[in-house]
Amino acid sequence: MAWRLGAIRNGLGRLALACALLLAASAASAQPPLQLGIFPYLPTATLFDTYEPLRQHLADKLNRPVELSTAPSFNEFTRRGLAGEYDLLIAGSGIGRYLEKEAGYVPLVVSRREIRALLLVGARSKLTKIADLRNARVATLDPFTVMSLLGTDLLRQGGLDPERDVRFSIVSTSFNAAQAVILDEAEAAVVPSLLLTQLTAEMRAKLRILAESPAVAGITFYARKGAALPPSSGLTALLLDFGDNREAGRRFIQKAMLDGLRLPAANEFRTNDALLPEIRRQLNR
Repeated sequence: MAWRLGAIRNGLGRLALACALLLAASAASAQPPLQLGIFPYLPTATLFDTYEPLRQHLADKLNRPVELSTAPSFNEFTRRGLAGEYDLLIAGSGIGRYLEKEAGYVPLVVSRREIRALLLVGARSKLTKIADLRNARVATLDPFTVMSLLGTDLLRQGGLDPERDVRFSIVSTSFNAAQAVILDEAEAAVVPSLLLTQLTAEMRAKLRILAESPAVAGITFYARKGAALPPSSGLTALLLDFGDNREAGRRFIQKAMLDGLRLPAANEFRTNDALLPEIRRQLNR
């Protein structure tokens, strides 16, 4: 009789545990998916393919569905971030700093690859200083990209009013911006410093650096304050572990060209505050 009672108790215990696990799984699946917003710096299909391993890792570790999301433009992405549509967010540190200040997003980790903008002109150009670009054509990326924001700030630091003193030509890639200078379609181009290593020797010989911006933080990962998420410290540890210790994470880091993930330095993003007025101006256009 005692054996039977023990067996019954053990059976009931296992049943209770199974029910508890089933209920927990049901509760997790019943929760709305977390929205992981990624700024649209790549074609959508490429963007989602690149970030799918991260989405899967987050879904597994948080025991909750995670959906990748983006927007048709940087402007719209910023507006959706302001509206709180993203629980987790990945953006350049320009837009990211704006959403941190205006919508309470908390920076978790940042890519080890920093961003530095160059103002390129033709190798034989007579332009010697930024002020010489008055009334010139400047090829650049979308105004919301940190690259374009850094270029605009360089022009201001050089004594120009970017809105009145130059004519911007918006191009889809930094390569196209550099090519516009080579083809005499623009007097200058705003490009990342990394681009020079990707151009052919022949193209580099036709270009010259007129000015260079200070380095700023690269792609940054954020959590929305008030979202149903674990504490920021836990999310940070989860992301660092993925990038450092998981094979899928290391492949993701390489494919996304992040050079690794790290903790943000104290007050690191304050250097981006000079870019915020231009973001506000673009949003109000």
